[in-house]
Amino acid sequence: MSKVFVLGATGQLGAAVVKGLLEKNVSVTAYVRDASKAEKMFSKSSNLNVVQGDYDDLDVFKAAVTGHERLFLMVQSFTDMRGVKYAFAKIAYEAGVKQIVDISCSQDMALSWRSNTVCENHRESEEAIISIPNRGKYVALRPSGFFSNFFHGDVHTVRYTNAIMGCVPSDEKRMWISPTDISLLAVNVLTEPIEQHKDCVYEMTSESLSGDDRAQILSKVLGKDIKYVLRSAVEEYKAMTGHA
Repeated sequence: MSKVFVLGATGQLGAAVVKGLLEKNVSVTAYVRDASKAEKMFSKSSNLNVVQGDYDDLDVFKAAVTGHERLFLMVQSFTDMRGVKYAFAKIAYEAGVKQIVDISCSQDMALSWRSNTVCENHRESEEAIISIPNRGKYVALRPSGFFSNFFHGDVHTVRYTNAIMGCVPSDEKRMWISPTDISLLAVNVLTEPIEQHKDCVYEMTSESLSGDDRAQILSKVLGKDIKYVLRSAVEEYKAMTGHA
């Protein structure tokens, strides 16, 4: 089976991909900033190789990715996402990688062109990779909003006010996805025949829930009454810039 190189292997999503591949007896190289962290996260396996490097260590990446047929590309930096993804993809293709599976962003989250900075970063990155001459296959996974991202904020407001907060109407449904669902699809694509997925794009979501729906679920799980509180756009902005 093809060797898979995983970028961002110690993040929640990347770690799930590594574990899923190892369970399928796939040879995996995990590219991480902290090798000791990776050693603690993953059980020892003859199929796992850990390489320590950062987004700036392109020579390290170039040497390590040679001999791999597939690359899982997960970049969390929004400082220069396009530049980072393009550089790693170009080196990978030139080294012989035949398939890149990239974590992008659902374009359904952007109501109009350039209205969502997260989606815009991912769109520019996709366009840059697709433009690489003589490249291999490029599969883009486009998940909707991560459940886990919102739990980071919910845990504080629920703890102190028994409420979750947002600036959209309480009955307005939005799309959410579990990182587990994303990792399962990534593992499938990375282990199935490359020609089966070619240059496919997969829009992904798990649930369509409103603020009230989420409050009801948390109430049931926590065994106490959780409300959804509508706050102004200014309050939302201050909360996001102050804590996110």
